[in-house]
Amino acid sequence: MPADIQVPPSSQQRFTEYIEKNGVSIPHPDSKEWHTKEAEQKAKDRNLFWAAPYDARFPQVRKQRHCFAYYVDYHRCNELMGADYKPCQFFQNVYKDVCPKFWVEKWDELITEGRFPAKFDR
Repeated sequence: MPADIQVPPSSQQRFTEYIEKNGVSIPHPDSKEWHTKEAEQKAKDRNLFWAAPYDARFPQVRKQRHCFAYYVDYHRCNELMGADYKPCQFFQNVYKDVCPKFWVEKWDELITEGRFPAKFDR
């Protein structure tokens, strides 16, 4: 059954989980700790990083269409299948990984105003 699919958590969810579980803080982005081999190996061992999988529909470098498609897919999935349908989380993880935050904020505003250029009920 598709509802039983295990969707991997996004990088943000993994970081939050790791911080809550271990009580550590993430170093500042300018910190030299990020650029050591030991820190990189620890991060790989903890499996903290998640990246959106390659999608052959979007081979270009620019990610506008990729971002928009997954944003619409997420909202369409929620509309058609319901908010508690677990595979919809995958679309959300991908668009959060690919899209700049200000795009998502603008699209959320357009949805609330009823001016978003896509339909979610089809």
